Amino acid sequence: MTDLTYASATELVALVKDGALSPRELTDHTLERIAAVDPALNSVVALDPERARAEADALGERLARGTEAGPLAGLPVLVKDLEDAAGYPTSRGTSGFRDAPPAARDSVHVARLRAAGALIIGKTNTPPVGAAIHTANDAFGITRNPWNLDRSPGGSSGGAAAAVAAGLVALGTAGDGGGSTRIPAALCGLPGLKPSRGRIPQGPSRMPNWPQNTCLSGMARTVRDTALHLDVAAGHHPCDPFSLPAPTGSYLTALDTPLPALRIGVLTTLGVATPRPEMLAALERVAAMLRGEGHAVREDDAVLPDADTYPRPFQLRQKLLAYNRFLGLADELAARRDDFEPWFARVLDDGSGLTPEEAAVHWAHRSRLDRWTADLFDRYDLLLLPTVPTTAWPAEGPDTLRAVREGTLPIAFTSVFNDTGHPAMSMPAGFAPDGLPCSVQLVAPHHREDRLLAAARLVEEAEGPLLPPPSVFGG
Repeated sequence: MTDLTYASATELVALVKDGALSPRELTDHTLERIAAVDPALNSVVALDPERARAEADALGERLARGTEAGPLAGLPVLVKDLEDAAGYPTSRGTSGFRDAPPAARDSVHVARLRAAGALIIGKTNTPPVGAAIHTANDAFGITRNPWNLDRSPGGSSGGAAAAVAAGLVALGTAGDGGGSTRIPAALCGLPGLKPSRGRIPQGPSRMPNWPQNTCLSGMARTVRDTALHLDVAAGHHPCDPFSLPAPTGSYLTALDTPLPALRIGVLTTLGVATPRPEMLAALERVAAMLRGEGHAVREDDAVLPDADTYPRPFQLRQKLLAYNRFLGLADELAARRDDFEPWFARVLDDGSGLTPEEAAVHWAHRSRLDRWTADLFDRYDLLLLPTVPTTAWPAEGPDTLRAVREGTLPIAFTSVFNDTGHPAMSMPAGFAPDGLPCSVQLVAPHHREDRLLAAARLVEEAEGPLLPPPSVFGG
């Protein structure tokens, strides 16, 4: 018998398609699991069991008639609460939209999952409009890490990561604007892919994400599941003119093609971070494994542009992103400021003061980042570096001032690849002395998710899966 709780998405879909498991049976198991486990985690913020069971029954009837249900047939999926899913409110992780009406339609991303046979059963928690590195808000409270309830699952896709790691679902949606998929995946012991900029279309939305830093993604339990999600979700859509054309082949199928010998550069600090010893040990172990697989792996001391003035470039980046959020929320903030979390309102206020001179400095820095990464990928076919400098921080959030002093800012290794648009992936890599997951990050040239996923599969096979102790969260 397959353990449904920690079975992969590909395994669960195969059981449904073979008739060994009905969509209703899988949905019932999922809802029971959420009811039993999520009170300790607080990862799910909207759920409609009656709707979920009705849609599962309808899918079961179509399968019984011999209808092809798609590559995600019968798979329950939770959607990050920054994306629209028809029938569920989009609260955007803030008390300011706590009473939002149900969405009338799906986002393009969610619609593609639904068309592939997925059952959209609810929404996962996120910080206000994705603006924090831990998942907490005044609407739904704090989401906790299934490895240690006193720790955070990260943000902004912390609800999705906690839900997948704890075996609530095998697949959730996520998004990554500075590390918001990779960091929660790292803290919860999961693989976490940020695709190339534009790989998964965004929208429809009132205003495009003009900083072009955010990528939609999935949160899954295995590399194969990650590739399966990308096969379903990728491809151009007219509502997002920046989205990329559909890939010419299947990412899932490409995993079975052996990698050629690669030149891999190992970056340990970027000149701005001081990773904890356990993170460096994980990095060294994965580098040795890749070297043993025949790849040319060597350390590189390249540092980020403007590293000598860090964290100023980081602070200016966050101010520009706050300005982008302010533009989208200016009317609501003016009309009902008290409905929003006070700290989030202050973030928007700060962003509203962005000057043309500050914007020019930021975009000049972004241009230098583009040239810097282009030079790296002239020398290397793949990069290997930490995902985060430390294991999971307190559930209430990291001490940012201390992180600046100690060189452990959570997005030090991740945000650069949002700004350059390269595909990047966090992979579990053993444990720290505190019993929490460690991780490494792989980065590939533009549009080479195939290479990235294949390399991640090597790490997965060498390191093995990480499952949190059920005793921690009552599972």
